[in-house]
Amino acid sequence: MMSMSALLFCVFLVFASLAHGAPPHYPVPIPPGGRLSVHGWLILPWEQVAPIKNASAPIHAWFVHHTPEFWPDSPHNFQIILGGAMHVMSTHENITYPIDLPYPPSSPLLANEYTFTPPDPFPLNDLLGGQITSLVGVVYNGSFDTTYERSAIALATLYLDQPLPYATATYLNMSTAIIPFKTQQYYSYPRNPFFLNQKDLSPHFYLSHAIHAAPDFDQVIHVEMPLSSCVCTNCHDASHQLPSFLALASQPGAMWQFPDIPNTLEARLMPTSSSSSLSSSVSAILLDENNNDGAYLECQMKVLEEIHCVVGPAFA
Repeated sequence: MMSMSALLFCVFLVFASLAHGAPPHYPVPIPPGGRLSVHGWLILPWEQVAPIKNASAPIHAWFVHHTPEFWPDSPHNFQIILGGAMHVMSTHENITYPIDLPYPPSSPLLANEYTFTPPDPFPLNDLLGGQITSLVGVVYNGSFDTTYERSAIALATLYLDQPLPYATATYLNMSTAIIPFKTQQYYSYPRNPFFLNQKDLSPHFYLSHAIHAAPDFDQVIHVEMPLSSCVCTNCHDASHQLPSFLALASQPGAMWQFPDIPNTLEARLMPTSSSSSLSSSVSAILLDENNNDGAYLECQMKVLEEIHCVVGPAFA
């Protein structure tokens, strides 16, 4: 039987071979200058050392478009999650202060919504097309939909990871012909994108509910997934297929289905008060559109916190 350390090494080799994107294609036109509006972003920090001594160190994170809308003429009708790094800006006294965020893993939970908002409108189409690669904006504790008043904590420049195809960008089609998912489906983004080669046996992920058919809800949660709970079902050679599946699971934007949970707001994934590592876990299946042999990866995820949740079609 393959050891977990050997398994992770194999997974890293597979992941490295998969880390090549293709130019993005969208189902609707994205002419330059289109979807002009103020576009805010929910900040989901990667695991990193808090910039206490070096305030100018870049802050790597996932950034979630905050908040999408279903309306056909809305400048926000895309669900977008992308990677990037914030660089804090100095004050007018030329002093640089670290951004006051809960940095994982020393801070186990985010607890609040932290957002980044460029104050000036910009065309979302230019970001989707790759013409915009950086944004200047304000970092807030809170947002327009939090129960507490948001407060500005820093000014920063956000540099978007390139190439942009690594992002998730899904057009929100309000057509009644779109059939809703019967069960919950979420995109996943590793809190530590390097957990495979760092041999993290219980990685954390941010999950973003897949917005698909109106009405729907926009939710972001934080989960833990022990790799020991992952099983390769219907695999004829698990020693080879399991590493391949885990490599797919480690990539940003991987899609998971929760087959036992209906796709309703009331049944959305939420943390429980139980401290048991298994009793509060939910079963998740990795969806692989290229898999034709009937094999699939099933893992157990424990929901640790809900970071954000609003209901659409306008999600306001």
